[in-house]
Amino acid sequence: MHNIYLQNLGCEKNTVDGEHILSIVKNKGYNIIDNPEEADIIIINTCAFIEDSKKESIDSIFDHSIYKKYGKCKRLIVSGCMSERYKENFLEMFKEVDSAIGIHNLDNILDAIEKDGFHDASENTIYREYSGRINTGNSYSAYIRISDGCHANCSFCAIPKIRGKHRSRKIEDIAKEVQNYAQNGVKEINLIAQETTYYGYDLYNKLALPDLLENLSKINGIEWIRVLYQNPVILTDKIIESFFKIDKVLPYFDIPMQHVDKNILKDMNRGGRGYKFYRNMIDKIRKFDDNAVIRSSFIVGFPGETAESFKKLLKFIKNAKIDRVGVFAYSEEDGTDALLINKPKINNRRKLFLREKLMKTAIEVSEERLSRFIGKTIDVLVEKIEDDKIVGRSIYDAPEVDGYVEVYKNSDNMNNLNNIKIGEIIKADIKHNTEYDLIGDLHI
Repeated sequence: MHNIYLQNLGCEKNTVDGEHILSIVKNKGYNIIDNPEEADIIIINTCAFIEDSKKESIDSIFDHSIYKKYGKCKRLIVSGCMSERYKENFLEMFKEVDSAIGIHNLDNILDAIEKDGFHDASENTIYREYSGRINTGNSYSAYIRISDGCHANCSFCAIPKIRGKHRSRKIEDIAKEVQNYAQNGVKEINLIAQETTYYGYDLYNKLALPDLLENLSKINGIEWIRVLYQNPVILTDKIIESFFKIDKVLPYFDIPMQHVDKNILKDMNRGGRGYKFYRNMIDKIRKFDDNAVIRSSFIVGFPGETAESFKKLLKFIKNAKIDRVGVFAYSEEDGTDALLINKPKINNRRKLFLREKLMKTAIEVSEERLSRFIGKTIDVLVEKIEDDKIVGRSIYDAPEVDGYVEVYKNSDNMNNLNNIKIGEIIKADIKHNTEYDLIGDLHI
């Protein structure tokens, strides 16, 4: 029996692929371990979204090749987006790698383990259901992928070329997976896709996210349903309303807007609707609940961005009070349409300056928005128990990317806190906040 170690890189969608791979190899009789030094076979599940992620993947391949050269490892295998994106000559580029697979047929990992020089070059883009996953995260929260691929074809993005066209999973298949997680103690599910708002259109000829949410809300044991990656152009009034009308769905909106300048959005192939459209959308959301969280990501340094268009972006984040902000410096990606834009390019030094300036404003807004919870009692999902405090997340915090709630121990609540377990949902009275986190006491 060979020992297999897998390193996952990139986003949670990649994590799901990695968990399927682990399930496939375990069912075949291989032993899963968490130490690469003891592995006979090492699998690197790569990301290739932007330049930084490609660099991380390349570094990981070279770092783990040391175990093959000097350690126990007999085979180094690469899976994921990088081996998919560069499938024509991947094994020629990386002589250290024995075999590689892409993302469309994870069962090919068995061939990659057994055959030298195997490289899956399949063009198959049909979504495949895999019977199992080995949870590499925690026991109370899980990512559930509801579709794969993307239909949007943003000019800066390589994902459609890597993952193919949008393909939705059936509602009953998703519900079955969630049911299984619920039976194993999971309380929070996080629905993921390249764009969750487009879910179901290819299967049901309609935007079927509300139908999916209705089905999942009926599953016993699940308490929080969080929806990530919502395309603002497809975030319809009906979908917005479903977040507030369907039980267990959280008032958390993860909407990558990328920019607010109409001309830049047109060049990005993002619809060109801009500042006013986004403000109206956010106003609709906050009319339902002013505490609803808006998370977004933006790109600075896109070709043609001017000082004026950047000022619009700064103004938008301030005035719209975006709760959570991620900022990317534009990265030129092979084969994307943005490379053909005939407008002034912005140098890397300027991009980093713009990113830092935008993040500084975003931090100020985050701190201001979090102060609205002072004096309120909120639910907290416990993730860590320390000597003097409990650390968790509220319904307003997505795993891994947002802040935390710190609940401190004192003489009044010591006995109550000592009985609390990881994965439990408790109530906390909020007393203070920092830039990203809330601080409070156990509600008694």
